Amino acid sequence: MTTPQSEDSRPEPTPGWKAGGRTRAVRANKRVPASLKRKGIVTVLAAFTLTAIFAFVAFAVDTAKLSLTQTNIQTAADAASLAAAQEITRAIHDAGRNGGSFDVGIDSPSVAVARQMAVDVAEANGAWIDSARDVKFGNRKYNPSTGGWVTTWNSGPINTVQVDVRRDNANLTAQDSEVLLSFGWAVGRESAPLLASSAAFVESRDLVLVLDFSGSMNDDSTLASVGNLGQATVEASLDGMWDSLRAADPKFSGTTKSKFPSTGFGQVNSKYGTYKSSTTTDTIFEQLNLDDKNSNGTPKYPFPQVGRFSNGVEKGSPDYNTSTTQWKNYINYVKNLSGTYKRRYGYRTLMDYLQVERERYDQAEDLWRTPHYPFHAVKEGATMLCDFLEDLSYGDQLGVVSYAEEAVREDYLSDGGTVIDLKSDPITDQYAKIDAIQRHKQAGHYSMYTGTGYGIKEARQMLLGTGGSDTGHLRYGARPTMIVMTDGLANRSPSGFTLPANWNWAKWTDYDGDGVADYSTSDVHKRYAFYEATECVKRGITVHSMSVGAGADRNLMRAIAFAGKGIWIDVPGGSSPTQMEEQMEQSFQQIGSMVPSTKLVEVSP
Repeated sequence: MTTPQSEDSRPEPTPGWKAGGRTRAVRANKRVPASLKRKGIVTVLAAFTLTAIFAFVAFAVDTAKLSLTQTNIQTAADAASLAAAQEITRAIHDAGRNGGSFDVGIDSPSVAVARQMAVDVAEANGAWIDSARDVKFGNRKYNPSTGGWVTTWNSGPINTVQVDVRRDNANLTAQDSEVLLSFGWAVGRESAPLLASSAAFVESRDLVLVLDFSGSMNDDSTLASVGNLGQATVEASLDGMWDSLRAADPKFSGTTKSKFPSTGFGQVNSKYGTYKSSTTTDTIFEQLNLDDKNSNGTPKYPFPQVGRFSNGVEKGSPDYNTSTTQWKNYINYVKNLSGTYKRRYGYRTLMDYLQVERERYDQAEDLWRTPHYPFHAVKEGATMLCDFLEDLSYGDQLGVVSYAEEAVREDYLSDGGTVIDLKSDPITDQYAKIDAIQRHKQAGHYSMYTGTGYGIKEARQMLLGTGGSDTGHLRYGARPTMIVMTDGLANRSPSGFTLPANWNWAKWTDYDGDGVADYSTSDVHKRYAFYEATECVKRGITVHSMSVGAGADRNLMRAIAFAGKGIWIDVPGGSSPTQMEEQMEQSFQQIGSMVPSTKLVEVSP
């Protein structure tokens, strides 16, 4: 039963209802559910999101394509620049091995070959370059004042090659076209340009010559070598020594008196010599007229070599007593010789005596002027190296360390009016000064012994320093290189020296890679030399070696070069000093031509 509602309690009719109708009309403005509204918003957002995602995908795809292409053309540029630079080093190596001249100027044949090599290697790596536009050559040098490297393009001698691989041609059918984008339409760009540049540089070197100054370095010019080289060969060497002294005509300090007069010394006045049968020294001294005096009591024929003080200053002309003592020492030496020149007093036996008994610079101040062997061959080779480096002009610098009983940095010379001081910069590009210093030396200059290890250590310290404030003289960016030379056997080392407890010969001398050492020695002096060489290698120094003459320690020199990642050159000598000299010159030139392998460097503008 329905409870009747009062008129006041009835709901107000909704607008739009028909009054008096049998049924009520449906509401005209029905509210839309919220869930239906959300479905529309999601659709719009999804459309925008999918568009953005597609754009990002398109960007990612094309970015990956550009990145991969950039990597490929950079690889091609690197390979092309290295290959082109190696053609330059090959030309230098060939010139050094063949003893010929080299040309690494901008218009040289080697540059033309290098240019074509760059094109070929780039093509092999899937890239195209214009040989005239995209390959350039120049000279790169370190500027110590700015601490940076400067490249002068289109200027020789060539030591730097730059290769550009371009993908920047708007013509999309060209070999160097821009990279076609897969979804370029999505970003409004059909293609994109790329460029890869690479420069390869032949490093300059800081080289130190480690030269044997022991007494044996004059053996081939002494009468003791007649049995090995023949009498005529040795006589020619002795005559050459005398002739060079006559040509130089040195004077006693502070005088105009010739040390080696053309008329000789009394009856010591010929190369073959004057024979005296007497065995009494005083008698022979008088018979040769070597006892003659000037009116003031000075010797008429002063002994021609007086030596130097420890500071290198030459001593003055000898007084009569000093001269007498030296001439009698000479006489005693000659009268006790064997063979042809026994008791024969002349220029040949005088030259032989000076080399055997008075070889040091503080005994015979002028032997450096003479071509005594094998020392003279070494000096000629070092001069050749200086000339080679000067002509090459790759920015190499050079220093010299000598060794005998001890090692000496050859960075100073004071001889008469010639003074050279390189103490503050012993590794230098002043090749003429280095050459002058080494040419003023002689075999046995300091002593007769062979302290090879001392020389190697001193050279390392010259390059790298001794620690603390001494940082050495190696230039930033230069390749440290050492050239160790000997004509004999190492026979000096520090007292009590032993190899480290964990020493492993196979680590250093396994030539054939079978895990077994191909060189070892129980000789303490050789061990010390080899140990010092390995200390150089640990510090990044390349070590080359040379063994000179029949008595040289070839096994040690070969092992040092192998451990030092260098080359070993054997100079066997020959039937004459001239042959050895030619071999030495070729050897030094070959080492000079062993410029370092090319390396990639930052591209210069």
